[in-house]
Amino acid sequence: MKRKLSVVGAVFGVGAMLAVAAPAHAHVVVSPEEVKAGDYETLTVSVPTEKEVPTTEVRVQVPEGFLLSGVQPVPGWDHSFEEDRGVVTAVTFSGGEIWPREFQQFLVQAQAPEEPGGYPWKATQTYEDGSTVEWAGAPDSEEPASVVEVVSGGPEESGSSPEPSDSSASQQAGGEAGVLADTGGTNPAVYAGLGVASLLASALLARRLLG
Repeated sequence: MKRKLSVVGAVFGVGAMLAVAAPAHAHVVVSPEEVKAGDYETLTVSVPTEKEVPTTEVRVQVPEGFLLSGVQPVPGWDHSFEEDRGVVTAVTFSGGEIWPREFQQFLVQAQAPEEPGGYPWKATQTYEDGSTVEWAGAPDSEEPASVVEVVSGGPEESGSSPEPSDSSASQQAGGEAGVLADTGGTNPAVYAGLGVASLLASALLARRLLG
């Protein structure tokens, strides 16, 4: 009986660690991870707070080739643009707060480049204490830039589901998991779901062992 209780304790311990530790690996991400060349897209910038103080500002650089046309206002937040000869090169969201264990999504509209390839969306996250995190590194770095892959053909050409229409793209952008290609970054909501699933699986296993 003691051995069974030890195993049960270990199972719950692993499940709890997975539930708590997962959000620590969240990054600032831009989704969807893949867009079609030349298409107009609604992109979601997902920003989690990983420190014990709130995030107060996020600056996102627009990759060369993407033509940003506007952003969706977020209550409690201001936004400003940086331009070069009429082309938006960066957008900054400020004035609000993203508290620990919370995340905020910012929607932007842009036309994708005609040239296929991976386009990094570098971001600077500023916290209330003045510290910053530069999400601008390589995909295998600790602070990677979010990468959006521009493809020449639509998903239908590779045998996957058809490309959503422009009218549905905006709705889907906010609800997608936001897993980045080659960056290891995932929307914090996905981590929360994994944590709950781990605890449920642990409970079922413990019940079988005790039974």
